[in-house]
Amino acid sequence: MASESKPNVLVFLCDQLRIDLLSCYADTIVRTPNISALAQDSCVFERAYTPIAICSPARASLLTGLYPHSHHMFNNSTPRYSYCEHLRPGVAMIQDWIDEESDYESAWFGKWHVGPAQDLFDSRFHHTQKPHDGGPPFLTSSHWHPSTRIAPLAESVGGGTAGTLDVGLEGFPDVVAARYSQNFLRNRDVTRPFFLTCSFPGPHSPWMVPDEWGIRYDADSVPMWANRYDSFEGKPFNQRKLRLMQEVRGEERLRRAGRPFGERNDEQRQERKDRELKALLACCFSYMELIDQMVGEVVATLKELNLYEETAIVFTADHGDMAGSHGMMSKGAYMYDEIYRIPLLVKAPGTPPPRRSEAFVHLMDVTATCLHLMAGDRQESMMGQGLHGESLLPLVQGNEDWGRAMHYAEYHGDWYGHYSARMVTDGRWKLVWNLTDLCELYDLENDPCELENRFYDPGLEAVRATYFDHMMAEAQRTGDAQLRLLKPQVEIAMLGTAGL
Repeated sequence: MASESKPNVLVFLCDQLRIDLLSCYADTIVRTPNISALAQDSCVFERAYTPIAICSPARASLLTGLYPHSHHMFNNSTPRYSYCEHLRPGVAMIQDWIDEESDYESAWFGKWHVGPAQDLFDSRFHHTQKPHDGGPPFLTSSHWHPSTRIAPLAESVGGGTAGTLDVGLEGFPDVVAARYSQNFLRNRDVTRPFFLTCSFPGPHSPWMVPDEWGIRYDADSVPMWANRYDSFEGKPFNQRKLRLMQEVRGEERLRRAGRPFGERNDEQRQERKDRELKALLACCFSYMELIDQMVGEVVATLKELNLYEETAIVFTADHGDMAGSHGMMSKGAYMYDEIYRIPLLVKAPGTPPPRRSEAFVHLMDVTATCLHLMAGDRQESMMGQGLHGESLLPLVQGNEDWGRAMHYAEYHGDWYGHYSARMVTDGRWKLVWNLTDLCELYDLENDPCELENRFYDPGLEAVRATYFDHMMAEAQRTGDAQLRLLKPQVEIAMLGTAGL
């Protein structure tokens, strides 16, 4: 049974959700009334970041409280291309601490992707979804993403990359995650407090929804991102190549679908690509609206069971989505805010007044916060494993005395190439160190869309030096040995060879 000292903890984890799809963060046409209602009882963190914009390592950071360079899940744990399908041996996760050092009942339902699905089934979570005869086939998957493996397309969008599936709501992955969570709440051991994660696979692409839910937005009403177009002048060469790769793959897909282009000039070609993106985003927005509905239904179950007041709730995401910004889709070897800033709402037990915080926070702070809630006091380590985050409860309770003034993030590559990068930002400037490419420096105050790379500008020597110092200090604090290869004088020397 939960108490004031040991509240229940519920974590809603979305996959690949950019913050400007939520009306509690931005002026958007996407309808998310249930998440907005939760925000009214929560602290809304304006400057929350992921440590890395790739699913598996970010999720591993949430569960371990560590940066990827410490837990060693550097890229996505996916068969046939992953080079780190499992965490480093001996690393503790929060379910281990719960099982060994608390009286909480723990559960995880939905997308896993911290190793193969079997790792979840074999974990110390007390309850997970288990494959069974007659159950949906995605129960055996670590991903859970909606696709034609679940059901055939009813309405195809973007050459079959989005649309609607011929499946009922109750057979759709995000709905199934919510239903498992609701069933747990109704059938749990009422003598114990609980720790529950409802892990939605969306709104990660493919942007597909049940046909009975439908595509709920008119593509013509979807606005284009302010940074939809990027010349990449003076930017890392790798970004230009990645965008070209995405464009080539997209055109090949449409050609296979039998859709001729027929443009006579570049302007017509861009108009066609914009129409296609708007149609895709209409599906994405519909997917997000469905997830919002599921958040509302799980919260309604808490209230039905008189558990809402005694439950702390976290709503967040592993990372964001480019979704057409800078001409890019999904995520990759770049460190733009679209994929590194994440939504983060924290409702303390009870119904505290809503507030907003500008503090720089990240996913490992969620780990520390959950431990604080369950242990009753702040925890600096978990089963002897030092944490890279701090409890957010003082911020949630209105104390803005927060020592961290910036965010440090990393990237190690994925199937499109092993590409080492680090980022540091204080919201005024953002410095990105790319080990094997040009570096980046963005003036976020005057260029919030991150279109102009100022790294090689004369006169910004002091800015570069200051942020390199911050980067080195955080690398040293967290034990990130990759930064031993950083020599600022070498990066500045690239000015001439880059032709800038």
